[in-house]
Amino acid sequence: MKRELLAAFAVCLLFAACGGATSVTYFQAANIGGGIAGSATATVTSGAGYVDILLQNTSPLGPSIGVNGIANPFITEIEFFIPSGWALNESASYVQSLATTLFAQGAGNAAVNYAPRNLYYKITDSDSPGMNKCFMFGDADNLRNDNSIGSINVLNGSNVPQEGWAEGFLAAQPDQYSGTVFDAALFHFVFTGDTPPESLFADPGSLITKFVGGGYSSHVSNVPEPATLAILGLGGMALLRKRAK
Repeated sequence: MKRELLAAFAVCLLFAACGGATSVTYFQAANIGGGIAGSATATVTSGAGYVDILLQNTSPLGPSIGVNGIANPFITEIEFFIPSGWALNESASYVQSLATTLFAQGAGNAAVNYAPRNLYYKITDSDSPGMNKCFMFGDADNLRNDNSIGSINVLNGSNVPQEGWAEGFLAAQPDQYSGTVFDAALFHFVFTGDTPPESLFADPGSLITKFVGGGYSSHVSNVPEPATLAILGLGGMALLRKRAK
């Protein structure tokens, strides 16, 4: 609970400093396979020349599958939709850790906190219909990992990951900053000219995250925050009542 409060406090400070308009969107819990549930939250802030997407993996601790043990959902990429009219500066965009980020140091070892730094992600063309681009990490196998995003729920009270399947995702190779990060990363998009509003990335289906775990993978689309859904629901009810009259 203390770690979650610290992370939330850091997020508030981060976006207060940015001074931009902020919205929140969600990737609701989805079974990616084997009973493994993947979920996430994206806090989107826009400012002069940039859009920041703080992506937090909120997935619960995964189930035990076969002889490998517990399988947890990791986020390996984020895909996004940008309508025509806005020019993304790919070379200036980056992914960064937070002040509270913990870096995995291999299976069975406690994750360690390091100062914020750029993570091993790159922009490439999306393979999902309707999406323009995706930020994906460089490499992951049984020997090394380039900063997939894990949930804080995967760590025990000593910050040791409870993971039996994707141990390569935890590997601190080629250096101590390479392992999975817990539990959020900041995706910083730089634009040339006009900047799209944060609400663009809060629209349903404007963002997709890829969850991987236990030999399964799934792409999950974002949905509006609950308050927005409630307003949309009330609006729909009002329309139905008007038609009924």
